[in-house]
Amino acid sequence: MVYALVYALVVAVPEVLSFREFRAGLAGVLGRVRQSRGQVVFVGTHRKPEAVIMSVEQYEALQEASERQHAVAAALASVRAEGLEPSAEDLVLFAAVAAGQLSTDELRARVLSRYRRQ
Repeated sequence: MVYALVYALVVAVPEVLSFREFRAGLAGVLGRVRQSRGQVVFVGTHRKPEAVIMSVEQYEALQEASERQHAVAAALASVRAEGLEPSAEDLVLFAAVAAGQLSTDELRARVLSRYRRQ
């Protein structure tokens, strides 16, 4: 879902409503955003995007993704500050946490299970 939103925001050429069009069609714009997963609406002057309208669900997903990525970056920085370098396998697990595919509890369990076997 986050990938689709980032694609829509960055790669796809967005439709930009003027503020006048946005005001005139506010109910319809909000309906589009509510009903279509991943739908965002850009608003601006002279067709230059200045604001983005999206669902609260999308906004919260972006916030959570950002927080996960910052937490992973901080954790890796802390590990490296201790003079340690995570293995390639550990970096893959950290990336999975940042992407929301793995919880921190699952990461911890997988890393600890490797050390318990040795």
